Amino acid sequence: MKAKGIAVALLLVLYLLWLTATAPARLLVPMLPPGVQVGSLSGSVWRGAAQPVYWHGERLERLAWSLTLAGWQVSLSDPRGMEGQARLWGLRDLRLQEGRLTAPASLLSRWLMSTMPVSAEGEVTFSLAEAHFSEGRCRQITAGGAQWRQARLHSPVGSLELAQVNGTFRCTADGAVALTLRQDSHQLSLSGQGTLSPDGRYLFRGTLQPRQGMPPLLALLVTRPAAKNEPGRTPWQIQGKWLPQEQK
Repeated sequence: MKAKGIAVALLLVLYLLWLTATAPARLLVPMLPPGVQVGSLSGSVWRGAAQPVYWHGERLERLAWSLTLAGWQVSLSDPRGMEGQARLWGLRDLRLQEGRLTAPASLLSRWLMSTMPVSAEGEVTFSLAEAHFSEGRCRQITAGGAQWRQARLHSPVGSLELAQVNGTFRCTADGAVALTLRQDSHQLSLSGQGTLSPDGRYLFRGTLQPRQGMPPLLALLVTRPAAKNEPGRTPWQIQGKWLPQEQK
């Protein structure tokens, strides 16, 4: 009887695994985090894809996933040059490992500086070795960083060629994601810290110091009358709300 019970239990487990493997991907829709919508779904809960995906109205072309013993393996691709991958556990209480997202700086600048006559070049890479997000808030980040390679900024009054911009991520006490940045090129020295709050509001405060290679008119604008908090350094600030309009 005992052997028979074990056999029945094993068959039940195998049956449940089969149901999970063949269950349609649409069963995942009720578990999606707030602000996430999907277009068409293909495949199963075990392995599938969504095309397209909307995050607060911002369209991303394709999201694919596969369920392994190590968690959800997720990959993101978009024809605008955005690519990403990560290993996830959970949805609303989300744990992430080996996360990496690469995007053109031009795309990110349109999202963050849409009201400013500034365009960007280069490639930005975000990486998170391990992170924990719960109820839309940042709980913990381990070894998170950002890099902006071949960085350039263009404006009507001149262009800036930057050194590689490096940054580190951490969580704040109120659940925001904080990013500390620093770069020093022959045209500009920049340092500061920004935060992205759970409601999508962002704020970046830092200091600038023009170098001799900066275009004269641009240097004049950067050093416009402002309180200097360090010799030769000018404080600056960018703020706004980065949550695109919901998809209609």
